[in-house]
Amino acid sequence: MKREFLSAVIAAFLGMTADASAFGLTADQMYRNLIQTEKNGGRASTGEPLLSFKKAESKPEEIWREKKAIFERKTPQPDDFSDAYDWKKVVVAVKKGNVTPFDVDEIRRQSERENVEAIELLAWMYATGTGLRQDLPKSYAYYMQAAQMGVASAYDNVRAVYQAMNPAQREALPAF
Repeated sequence: MKREFLSAVIAAFLGMTADASAFGLTADQMYRNLIQTEKNGGRASTGEPLLSFKKAESKPEEIWREKKAIFERKTPQPDDFSDAYDWKKVVVAVKKGNVTPFDVDEIRRQSERENVEAIELLAWMYATGTGLRQDLPKSYAYYMQAAQMGVASAYDNVRAVYQAMNPAQREALPAF
């Protein structure tokens, strides 16, 4: 059946002049395409399918990685706390009670980097309500963290904060 159809198509095109074309192809090109399709088992080509869901390597991804690396190289990453912010000024501001939100952010940032002084200072701020709203359970947790990091005076402060808590706050503490 396919052969009869192909021969009919070929006969129709052979009746045309050499200049005649369909879809921008001459009759000869169309005939060769039909024969090639038949040889391939009905598929248009032996190559990749028309739609491919394989992830292609893209240059924009590589460019993004390059730009990110350049940005990270240009962005200063202070290793030492004193380079990023004057620690003495922060401590003096906390002692005087003139704590700004920038000071609190810097103290928190340093406590996340496990700076023992910042952790102990943050615990004291929560215990006394200096620069922050007083929160004895948070103060207790920060003093415990400082004690576990080797600050000898932190155990005494843990005990003092625990005694200052009301019974409901004590019951809410995690069991160790």
